[in-house]
Amino acid sequence: MNKILTLLSILFLSTNALSEIEIKNFKKKNIEVIKFQVADRKFPGKSDVVAQIHFPKEKSKKVPLIIHQHGSSRDGMKFKKWGGKTDEWGKRLIKAGLDRGYAVAVVDAFYKRKLQPQNKGKFPNAVRISINLARIYSQDKRIEKSQIFYTGFSYGASQVLKFQDARIQSQNPFKAGVAGEPGCNIVSNPTKTNFATMIIKGEESHYYPIACENYYKMIKEVGNKIEYISIPKVNHFFSLNGKISKGVAVNGCSKNILIRYADGSFKFQDGTPSDRRGRLKCFTKEAAGGEKNRAKLNHAIALSLNFFDKYR
Repeated sequence: MNKILTLLSILFLSTNALSEIEIKNFKKKNIEVIKFQVADRKFPGKSDVVAQIHFPKEKSKKVPLIIHQHGSSRDGMKFKKWGGKTDEWGKRLIKAGLDRGYAVAVVDAFYKRKLQPQNKGKFPNAVRISINLARIYSQDKRIEKSQIFYTGFSYGASQVLKFQDARIQSQNPFKAGVAGEPGCNIVSNPTKTNFATMIIKGEESHYYPIACENYYKMIKEVGNKIEYISIPKVNHFFSLNGKISKGVAVNGCSKNILIRYADGSFKFQDGTPSDRRGRLKCFTKEAAGGEKNRAKLNHAIALSLNFFDKYR
């Protein structure tokens, strides 16, 4: 049975607005799919977003929730309703998270927006979607609202790192987050927060690790809880025998990352002033190629869950 709910939707850096929420239950499988609205200035009139939530079979107590944001390729699985999709990290996280007693929600930030991996300049500000979804499920009697976690892969990982930004910390509903293979070439200036973060990188990623190594040091210097793990011999997809091929990547500022400040200004790490157009310097025509065997992806997901377990 469908449930139609109306509640106050909490939008990132905007006024509150009423959002109509539709939920389709698949009770025999402990799954539900939710459709709700989050406005994005890049997509006027296309505010619908969808997510699929998987619950553990054990229903005698409240459970922690992990919300996952996909990368630029939604190549993992299709949702049971409305045509949403997630990536391979999300697909595998569902099984691994359920086995440890987590509910797992996978978000489709590209829903009906006709976006492809090469359209990186058009990607939505997906952190808004996950903030809204976390607020919705924090009111759900099945979820332990003090134990909601956030994870993302690639583009999704960059959304996790946005919680270092002073502009959204007051709206953060998450206890901790894991950024799986972020680029770290364009980042927010980190300010003090209680949000614990882990960055997981592939040693041979075309999103060259030096950028995230530098950002890790910046985050640590302000006193935030941050861990950094590099997995040897794997590429962006946590695959062995990876290569660099042609495509589009935001990896051109690895040795001098572009920093976004709370007042809207930009500077490169060496102090050179910039603006939003400076981001174009960080785009290249590279992509992850070679074998897409994802030999170490399950290991990366296990590291993520180990990290979340520490904060349960």
